[in-house]
Parts: sequence; C-alpha cells; structure tokens
Amino acid sequence: MFEEPEWAEEAPVVADLGSVALGLRPTATSQIKVPLEDESIDVAVFCLSLMGTNIRDFLEEANRVLKPGGLLKVAEVSSRFEDVRTFLGAVTKLGFKVISKDLTNSHFFLFDFEKTGPPRVGPKTQLSGLKLQPCLYKRR
Repeated sequence: MFEEPEWAEEAPVVADLGSVALGLRPTATSQIKVPLEDESIDVAVFCLSLMGTNIRDFLEEANRVLKPGGLLKVAEVSSRFEDVRTFLGAVTKLGFKVISKDLTNSHFFLFDFEKTGPPRVGPKTQLSGLKLQPCLYKRR
C-alpha cells in the first residue's frame, strides 16, 4: 500500500483531470465539466489535449475554474495550427490575455494565457480560430 509522505499534507493539491486515474489523486473526467468549484484553481494545463471538435467548451471550462488572473498553459502540435494569430484572437475572446507564445519548436507550440474575466462573446458566436487541423505524424 502506498503511504503519503509527511510533506504531502502541505503540498498543493493537483487535480489531473484529463487522464485515467493511476494513482491516488488523479481523477478521470470530462474536460467540459470538471468536478471543481468556480474560480478555484491557479493554473490549468492543456498538453496535447485539445483534440476534440469542441475546443471552445474546454477553454470555457478552464475559464470557469480558473481564479481571476489564473494561468492557462497550452502545448499543442504545431502542424495543427493553420493560423496562430486567429487561434490567439479566439482564445482572447473567451476571457484570456496572451502572456507568452513560443513558436520556435518545429513540433510543438507553447502558449501562456492569463484569465481576464468571463468570455466576451455569446455562446452562439462562431470562433473559427478554434478549429485545429488533425495531427500529422511522419514516419521516422
């Protein structure tokens, strides 16, 4: 049986909500309805996980659970982006401000966003920048 170290009681709680539970803390759940209170977390991370056709739902849920000024980190395969500027514009309309972007890696793009408030567009507003291309895999 796994025994928690003494320092674990003081460590921040990490909720891994995008994968299958393998340990004591991760929880398998949907990315569009996570079991967290509104404005309850400081950082949300999407690492190669914006694979659905409902990316907007994922980002709106991140906005819901992030505290004001909270950090949203996104790492995605570079080949999925047809127009990075349009993607960034769409994310800002969902209540985020671009803090940094790293497009230097040939395989992955990294983005940091700060939550500025609730989404600034209605739920029916089309945001074309959130349509990412399928992943392209190359034989090596």
